[in-house]
Amino acid sequence: MIKGQQQSWMTNNVNLYLFFYFSLPFIKYHNEYHFGTKHMNFERLPIEILFNLFDYFRIYHLFQLFYNLNSRFNTILFDYSRKSHLDFQSISKTNFDLLCQNYLPLFSNQIHSLRLSDDDETPQQTILFLSYGFHLHQFVHLQSITLSNFHSSYILDKLLTECSDLPCLTYFKLHDCHLSIDRNHASNLYNRIWNLPKLVHCYLDIHFSNGNYFPRPTCVSQSLEYLSFLNLSCYSKELIDLFQSTPNLRSLIADFMDYDEHFDLTFPMRSITRLKLSFDGSLIILENLLQKLPDLSHLTLEIINNYMNGYQWQDLIERNLRKLKRFEFKMRFSPSTNDNKDEQSNEILSSFQTKFWLDEHQWFVRCHWYSSDDHYQLDFIDLFTLPYAFQKFLSHTRCTLVKSTCLSNDDFWTYDRVRHLCYGSTHFINSILSQVRFSNIKHLSLSLPFNELFFSIVTQLERLTSLKLSINSKKNLESIPSQLQTLLHRTTRLHSLSFSTWSIDYLSILFANNFDRSIRHLNLKNFTCGKTCRYFNDEQCEQISRSKLGKQCQLLSIKLEHRHQIVYLVNRMSQLRTLNVRCQDDSWTNNELLSTQDELIHWLRDYLPSSCVVTRENLSIRIWIR
Repeated sequence: MIKGQQQSWMTNNVNLYLFFYFSLPFIKYHNEYHFGTKHMNFERLPIEILFNLFDYFRIYHLFQLFYNLNSRFNTILFDYSRKSHLDFQSISKTNFDLLCQNYLPLFSNQIHSLRLSDDDETPQQTILFLSYGFHLHQFVHLQSITLSNFHSSYILDKLLTECSDLPCLTYFKLHDCHLSIDRNHASNLYNRIWNLPKLVHCYLDIHFSNGNYFPRPTCVSQSLEYLSFLNLSCYSKELIDLFQSTPNLRSLIADFMDYDEHFDLTFPMRSITRLKLSFDGSLIILENLLQKLPDLSHLTLEIINNYMNGYQWQDLIERNLRKLKRFEFKMRFSPSTNDNKDEQSNEILSSFQTKFWLDEHQWFVRCHWYSSDDHYQLDFIDLFTLPYAFQKFLSHTRCTLVKSTCLSNDDFWTYDRVRHLCYGSTHFINSILSQVRFSNIKHLSLSLPFNELFFSIVTQLERLTSLKLSINSKKNLESIPSQLQTLLHRTTRLHSLSFSTWSIDYLSILFANNFDRSIRHLNLKNFTCGKTCRYFNDEQCEQISRSKLGKQCQLLSIKLEHRHQIVYLVNRMSQLRTLNVRCQDDSWTNNELLSTQDELIHWLRDYLPSSCVVTRENLSIRIWIR
């Protein structure tokens, strides 16, 4: 490598600077102890060390940095790409274009894992990917594919057809997809998936605009073993059909909703060892279902509007689930009356205090009693196993009683598995719930100003990636700026900041704070003026573009008064990659379904750089800029 070349890279490429910054300790150690010299010779590093360093970078960055420097680095790159995972989520359009045009054709046949995403950060990415001439059959070693935020059934059908030609594909995931298709089309989609010859893992998160179409494939998959469904609920008959079409199923995650008491599964599903079910239905059906799963070792249940006591569970498990090792549940139900809370809660917990629960399995449960308020007209009870096993915790203001079967009242107050927390400004203010601790929160909804217990309850914010803020206008608002500053100083990985209810009068608070540079997504769509959503004017757009937060923002969601403000923000916000905008002077209606009729889209394509991808998602315009 020529010295002048090295200096040129270091000057022109920040990624390379970071590469050497992180790799210097490894290089120094290797040179001193293996070459007997303190002179750095990067090219002589063993492949194993280079591979370890490469793991810290995206594959397209590595090709930008090292491809065609010399034959050795080309060989190393292609060897490394044999295990590469290509995740296009959150990629900039510049890097996406560069990779697809220059580098991906060189190693597409080496890729093991691929993720395509049409979300707000990378709109129309899949269409652009296909426009470069790629077909999935080129990825002959592909083992895993994830398709995120798809809205086009045509594109999905095309990719599924190509998936059938992939000899190594074992994992297929549809994440947060929104499809406007009928039941017959949905059935064809499921049949295509079930016909993938080597598919083992399947994750389906689909919103159908015309109904709930749970999979009822007419073909049988002998290879599928792990199924997860999100936003798709099933009835008894659909679940039975699923079992028949997937005879080797080992693990199932699903939502069940059916109050018909008939469950006519005539054969036991001995292959299933893990079941996670959100259940809203008849307890007779639940008992009949579990009786047909005798080899269950892990069972997680979230039961809504129903309740089984500890004696009933013990009887069911001892008779039918003798291989059960882990049992986790949460049941939400209404008490028989709103009176005698202590007496009722003691009666509930006593059924979970037998030798079976406390000695044989050491399964402990806790009871939260919530009293009625403005939102809940009736009392309700949350009864759950400990430690708390669910990712979401929605706090309520009127928790009036907490009891458990634990040997000590100090046990199991750390809810480490909670990732989504809704924390209201008046929540946890009493001593009943103030013992709860959350240390692994990734997504937080928070009302300002928060009470003094917040930082003792949410003990760590280092893992927080998204924060949704609102203002409680009935509280004293003077402490909001200092609270916001303190909060943001503790969030080192925060990349998304949004506002559910935030008055335009407090816009200056955002610009007065020094935000961490990790924040790249700013959602201002829900700013209000009174009870009306606020559209930003020229002066406010200028404030945003000049602020520190605006200068580092890569994805902006906002409502604007005029279309020329879109052009202004694209030109002034140099780091902005994607803009999701609703424009007040947009005359488009839902009846105008064709893009050829979309006047605003045409206008934007005329006034924005030709490299921008401009698309519409209902009333919102999505622009992938750079």
